[in-house]
Amino acid sequence: MSARGYAQLAAVAMVSASLLLVACGNDAEPAGGGGAGTPSAGAPSSGAPSPGAPSAGTPSAGTPSAGVTPSGKPTPERSGGPVNTPAKPPVPTPSPGKPAKLTTAMLLTGPEVAKADPNRGWTATSGTASTPICGRASTRGDNPLGSLNRNFTTDLDASGGQWLTRYADAKAARAAYDQILKTIKSCKAALPAPTHARKLTENRALPLGDATRIIRWYDYPLPSDPGSEDGGFPYAITLKNNVISVLAFGEMGKGIKPANFERLARTAVARLG
Repeated sequence: MSARGYAQLAAVAMVSASLLLVACGNDAEPAGGGGAGTPSAGAPSSGAPSPGAPSAGTPSAGTPSAGVTPSGKPTPERSGGPVNTPAKPPVPTPSPGKPAKLTTAMLLTGPEVAKADPNRGWTATSGTASTPICGRASTRGDNPLGSLNRNFTTDLDASGGQWLTRYADAKAARAAYDQILKTIKSCKAALPAPTHARKLTENRALPLGDATRIIRWYDYPLPSDPGSEDGGFPYAITLKNNVISVLAFGEMGKGIKPANFERLARTAVARLG
């Protein structure tokens, strides 16, 4: 081989040796643990996280870090002690109310009756009110704790009265109210004469007190006795708390007009307080 050929062969050997040294340097772990070179494609360095992969110490979205609740409030351990939820205030238990006492101020007055049914000459009278057409049971229930009444008259052929009764509680008053209504609807205490018949011409509720109902009976002569008088007998029964008010009127003819009697019932309820 010529001297020129040896020279070319030596140069190739030197280049190969240099490449071998460079390859060995990339495979070796550098001193101090730090990589001085550029990372190859597909192998991320330890300092830069790849997209979508959380780095160490950073919580992923939706996962609360230690000591923090999902709402952002500190947990008991983070805040330094247990969290005490404020206790709800106790619901007060209503105490049963005392039965309302009856007073004469709760009764209708003569002028009030005269105003509700004008031009009739109504006045209040002393003494016990007369028994209404459907009997004493149509004015009170069982076991009342107290009662008051007042009588009214026109000094002609019309009269009426108001009866107040009170009971131990609202439940007992409601039972008495239902009993009174039943008595009035049947009205068996004073049956009409054989020459007369009786029919119910009013039976309606009013939004007064806890409950109010107007019931009106009408007695009329049969064709066999055309000359006999007819008669009207309206009732207004009101329940309010543990008190019952009963208005019972009666007179010859059709009786106090429905509109006037309703006005009277409303005035009576207003007096109950």
